[in-house]
Amino acid sequence: MTDDVAGCHAVLHLDRLAANLAMARSILGAGVRILGVVKANAYGHGALAVSRTLERAGIDGLAVDSPDEGLDLRREGIASPILVMNPLCPGDASPMIAAGLTATVSDVEAAEALQSAARRAGRPAGVHVRVRSDGAGLGVDRGDVAVLLRRVRGFANLRLDGLFTHMIGPYRDDPVQIGREVAGFRTLIDRLPADVPKPPLVHAVTSPGLFNAPDARFDMVRLGAVLYGIRMVEAGGAPFPFRPVMDLVSRVAHLCRLDPGDDIGYSPGARQRNEGRSEGSNGGRSAGRAAMIPVGYADLPFLLRFRDSAVLIRGRRAPLIGEAFMGKVLADVTDIPEAALGDEAVFVGTQGIETITVEDIGKANGIRPSAILMLGPRVARRSVGQVGGEE
Repeated sequence: MTDDVAGCHAVLHLDRLAANLAMARSILGAGVRILGVVKANAYGHGALAVSRTLERAGIDGLAVDSPDEGLDLRREGIASPILVMNPLCPGDASPMIAAGLTATVSDVEAAEALQSAARRAGRPAGVHVRVRSDGAGLGVDRGDVAVLLRRVRGFANLRLDGLFTHMIGPYRDDPVQIGREVAGFRTLIDRLPADVPKPPLVHAVTSPGLFNAPDARFDMVRLGAVLYGIRMVEAGGAPFPFRPVMDLVSRVAHLCRLDPGDDIGYSPGARQRNEGRSEGSNGGRSAGRAAMIPVGYADLPFLLRFRDSAVLIRGRRAPLIGEAFMGKVLADVTDIPEAALGDEAVFVGTQGIETITVEDIGKANGIRPSAILMLGPRVARRSVGQVGGEE
């Protein structure tokens, strides 16, 4: 897609992605590996472009949720270690082994299925064991960890590469829960029986924990949001030295007059009110002016129920009004009289001195900021700031 096309397109700043990885390394220091989380199409950024850039920038490995995500990357030539974080389904064992993907197991049955598939394939299969953290969740119960580790080590065709958990406390920015989860996981590791040595890679920290759980970094961390410049928690106002990697941009495709009472959505409550406008010459409310932007909830799902959101036009905030349609939304440009057809409309990014971030949108709409950039299939992605020969 070119800049002259009105529909929404995403601009992916690959140089910022590489810089964010370098910043994370500087925070972590030597000896801690980084697993780049590229699940869900790299949080909407495009898994292949992101994985290629991270690989060229020296990432230690990648993480996905499903075997299909990992298989797609292997078909495109991604050679880095890839951990599939969701627990193994036995039927996925053979294709994962063939592609050299690392499996997550949380029970003996999954380990047995992986062992059988690895024996048939005549090659070893890498394994990380996932431990259940505070409360309900995925993973083996703490009391059963030693038994499962012992069984995995006993299988001739399995290679025990790692042990990990997924903490909830860092996402809540709750020091008490963080402390409880870290202490519980560390105690589990320290009390492993002598015949069950600690696996080479122990990991618990994800992006929020980079700031509020420094005691849980262990051998490796799993970073997604911070690599994309997305701040998940305030963490006591700690500095956030990561830059957003993606901008979302469209153009004004139509300008129209809006009178009080005009319908600007399907629901009965979606009517133009022009509240607070100056009185017109006839003593009634004055008319407003709206810009139609060809971006709807099919492209940016958060628009389906947006609240207090805006776009940037001519370097100023234009509030979104009414309801988003499937392929379009209206912005109030009454206070931007110079707005014209073809003007750039920025949903996420900077224009002039104004900036709209995914954190702004998430806070206004009650959505996790990492979900804002989960884009519809019509949104084209364009990469800039190539890194290491990126095409």
